[in-house]
Amino acid sequence: MNPHWRALAGVVGDLLRLRRGPQDVPHSPALLLLALIPYALLGCALAAFAMPPSRALLYGPTEAALMALLVYLSLAVRRRPARFVQTLTALTLVGVVFNALSLPLTALAQPENGLGLLILVLVAWSFAVSVHILRLALDIPVPGSVLVNLGFFFAAYFGLGYLFGLLS
Repeated sequence: MNPHWRALAGVVGDLLRLRRGPQDVPHSPALLLLALIPYALLGCALAAFAMPPSRALLYGPTEAALMALLVYLSLAVRRRPARFVQTLTALTLVGVVFNALSLPLTALAQPENGLGLLILVLVAWSFAVSVHILRLALDIPVPGSVLVNLGFFFAAYFGLGYLFGLLS
């Protein structure tokens, strides 16, 4: 494995274990784009379980754009816009991991097999990682980061839910 990819995998692993933060992610618009593409594609694949494929193809990129907007606005409010590329890259890299883990579980989940509980554990872990990343990027305490992440969640849930017809 290329040493650069190995180093990046180490950073992602440390992000997932809450050992590093967005400041440890390379400031690279190219890496951000490389992370956004699989993030959006996995978002499409997960959305396909809840909507027709034609709408699911738009869901992933729209969700990624909404996340980028929310990160940008949060950093702008805290007067830290220079942290945007690293913060969004960190969130999308860990999002790729969580979405890739969720995809087969979602495909195989049945009420009787208990995989729904494992999906819930992944969601909780993902939330904790996002709280950690945004806490460091925004330079706020954990309770504030929890509130920001809850705001992100509700903005995505209601915004994307209404936009894509998942909520009536």
